[in-house]
Amino acid sequence: MSGIKTKAIFYAYSNNALDHLAPYVILCNQKKIDCVVIFGDDFIKHKVKPKKDIVKILQSENIDTLDVSSFELKGFLNVFFTYLWSFTRVLEKKSLIPVFLILKLKGLCQRVCKYLDSDLIGKHLASKLCKDFDKYVVFTDGNTNKKIQKSFFTYFKDKAKIVSVRHYVYHFHDIKKDTHENNCEDIAILGNKWEAENKYHIKSKEIIGNLRFSKKWVEILDKYSSDTFSKDNTKKNVLIISHNQYHTRDWKRMLKLFKQLVKRKDINLKILPHVRGMSNLHPPEELKNVWDKTTPTNVSIKNSDIVIFWVSSAFFEAVVRNKKILYLGFLSNIDDKFIWKKNAPSNIIIENELELNYEIDNYKKENKSELDNTCFEEIIWPNGDPWENASDFLDGIFKYD
Repeated sequence: MSGIKTKAIFYAYSNNALDHLAPYVILCNQKKIDCVVIFGDDFIKHKVKPKKDIVKILQSENIDTLDVSSFELKGFLNVFFTYLWSFTRVLEKKSLIPVFLILKLKGLCQRVCKYLDSDLIGKHLASKLCKDFDKYVVFTDGNTNKKIQKSFFTYFKDKAKIVSVRHYVYHFHDIKKDTHENNCEDIAILGNKWEAENKYHIKSKEIIGNLRFSKKWVEILDKYSSDTFSKDNTKKNVLIISHNQYHTRDWKRMLKLFKQLVKRKDINLKILPHVRGMSNLHPPEELKNVWDKTTPTNVSIKNSDIVIFWVSSAFFEAVVRNKKILYLGFLSNIDDKFIWKKNAPSNIIIENELELNYEIDNYKKENKSELDNTCFEEIIWPNGDPWENASDFLDGIFKYD
């Protein structure tokens, strides 16, 4: 066993995939498996940059990471793009560089990227990694509508065991069955029985729960996070995990609600705009001081008393931290699809602004022990501690015949 060299490769096309893959990176690293994390398609296009807390964790554990600057691309256009990408990243770190210039350069990166041979880049990257080891296990989020990622996994098919991890919690029923989301995957790591039903076409699957929302991973995140929320214990800390216009039933009603809440003197309000569709959105003047694009989600949730959402699955961290959770059904355009809703206590399901204000009014910090989030727990912890389940699963796929 000790004579066989094994490598675990993690392909994260964006931060939502990185959030769910990172705990598996750390688990593999703890098992003395050689690991490498690839910052893929959306990072390559400069649409997003890796989350600072996760980058810190990977660096502290001496885990290798690869971005486009280390892909060793050849050909004039590819080389030009690599230098442009690296130059943009360097300038982004300079506080004196105008924001509009950074945005222009990122836009140029995205336009040039359209003319790159994505298939060739994926194959080249995979072939670069597919040497010097005897066995490979490649982890993906299961997404195949990203061109470089698709090519990367096509190359590794039959050369490695490919394991998929969903990049969000399966807590609402998809409109379409998950029939061929990733025809390269050999094993699907699943969060719960409902996801298993959706992944009926995959023969090999394991229901583990959601590792991102395990207590152990939250503890790890806390070691690398800094607190920025108000320490005023006389007020209630209210966090809104918002979403873009596509996922919001009534955008004007949402903004009106935000403007009403920000006027309340008994709460400290924070609004987290969703990275997709809201990262470059300019909020109304009344909301500028509470519109927070910089604080990591885990830090904001940790320091909140009440967490409000209507679509995003990031709120599940509030379950782990035992926070008061309020779901705004009147803003969600998939209100009838949530699995947990039928078992949710009535004081979690909010159908209008009056009900929301009533729940905020009547929330008492000292009654935290009375919170009932069991309807959410069965979604992310179906078989006990996800960390132990995932550890046992990895022991199984890394053992040798």
